[in-house]
Amino acid sequence: MSGGSSKVSWLPRAATALAVLSCYGTTVLIGLLSLLGVTLAINEGVWAGAIAIFAALATLSIAVSYRRHRVIGPTVVAALGLGLILWVMFGSYSRVIELVGFVLLIAAALWDWRAGVSRGGAADGISWIEARTLSDHLKREPGPVIVDVRGPDEFTGPLGHIADASNIPVGELPQRLMEINALKDKPVILVCRTDKRSANAAALLHDAGFRNVRVLRGGMERWNENGLPVERPTVLGKT
Repeated sequence: MSGGSSKVSWLPRAATALAVLSCYGTTVLIGLLSLLGVTLAINEGVWAGAIAIFAALATLSIAVSYRRHRVIGPTVVAALGLGLILWVMFGSYSRVIELVGFVLLIAAALWDWRAGVSRGGAADGISWIEARTLSDHLKREPGPVIVDVRGPDEFTGPLGHIADASNIPVGELPQRLMEINALKDKPVILVCRTDKRSANAAALLHDAGFRNVRVLRGGMERWNENGLPVERPTVLGKT
């Protein structure tokens, strides 16, 4: 995900909270004031409009979040919740339908958040993958594409490299984007020694339009710590 989208990753939950508070918070406030003998006049049209705006903002932000985690479920659930909320606000009121609408909206916001977490979304805008998770993914067909952004000496060095990885040093990546341009819609995993250069490469690929890029957390050091298989050049005379 891009740095811009990470800055608004909190928006679905914030807008959902505002929708709930504008509806039930206002109701509670009116009830408390009435106990104190204070009557608070509310324009019901404006009130309903504010609730609808917050609910619509929550749904829209959840839909936008699809680009981060590629899970369509939260958007569908949020749209259903929004539809019910709009129905009771501007159509035929039903307390049960209103409650169901808000429950769906809350569930969608939580699902959206969990989907982002499971994809490894981070506040810095980088999408991560753990070493053992990547190892499991590589056993599937088709597996993700591995791009190792270390220098050639590191690629063939003591830490080795993941089987079938392509070696494109991060400094050469801007000039060699055409080599991997066909991967824009495919899962790409970036690898380096730790994960610093891979994170920089991820930002570059996102800006270039790559849609599904993740960084191996901890890089080849973490991969080796987990005892996962690597390829190293064969040295003549050694077994």
